[in-house]
Amino acid sequence: MVISESKQSDETIIWENIMNRVFELILMKRLIFIIALFVVVSAPSFAEELKLIREKSFSVKDWQNVYVIASGADVKLESWDKQEVLVKIFSNRRAEEKMRFDLYKEGEVVKVIAKKRGSFFNWFGGGISVRIEILTPQNYNTLVETSGGDIKVSNLSGGFKLDTSGGDIYLQNTNGKVKAETSGGDITCKEGIGDLYAETSGGDIKIDLSDGSIFAETSGGDIIINYSGVNKGIRAETSGGDIHVRIPADFKAKVHLETSGGGIINNFGNSRSERVKRGEINAEFNGGGEILKLETSGGDIRVDQK
Repeated sequence: MVISESKQSDETIIWENIMNRVFELILMKRLIFIIALFVVVSAPSFAEELKLIREKSFSVKDWQNVYVIASGADVKLESWDKQEVLVKIFSNRRAEEKMRFDLYKEGEVVKVIAKKRGSFFNWFGGGISVRIEILTPQNYNTLVETSGGDIKVSNLSGGFKLDTSGGDIYLQNTNGKVKAETSGGDITCKEGIGDLYAETSGGDIKIDLSDGSIFAETSGGDIIINYSGVNKGIRAETSGGDIHVRIPADFKAKVHLETSGGGIINNFGNSRSERVKRGEINAEFNGGGEILKLETSGGDIRVDQK
């Protein structure tokens, strides 16, 4: 039997298409397997509890310093009634294998270092979980840099510089000058005293503060400020969220409120407007004083008198 060239050609094409499809399916299965394997390796084991792997204490004096630099760790600091700094590091097994931890004192600075080891391969894959807990005297200065974890500081007086690449920052009962920055998390300050600089690339900012200046900026979240005491300057700006400020009745300020797309509500009693137009108010509260400047690109602004 003689098979025509056209029929033979059609069968060849069909066979090639079948083989190509089989090859694609094999590749797809391998790709799915690799992705699944990567997820399993990268994801932290939720059943695995963090264990204490390092602990060290240092004799210190008031108003000295603690410096923490960490790769992705959560950091918690609070005070106690001893003239010591106590550092505890908790981690899972993968972090213990892939990271190095250094605890030492250099002059008036206690240094806590938690970084991935130098090997090129250690910088790939996840599954690393670290928590650093530090106790210091109540009067103590703090500098924390972490590449992704949360930072929590409570019951401390001093100077604070807090920086995380994506986590939240939480302050409770602090007294002193604070600079808090995160690339995407929320910033919360409760019962704070002193100057506060708070900046996030996308989260919300919530501030309960007295007797200090405030600078608050977020690229997309809301800003809520509850302030008590003499006005030392308040500036708040968001690219898309709302701004709500509560201030005392004797608050003196030179006021600028502006929104590009929302509304403005001014419930302050002793307010004298210098200029009012759509989306903008310039005024004085109680005859004027330090600046109160609130700006949003798309949200609402509300000022309430306590």
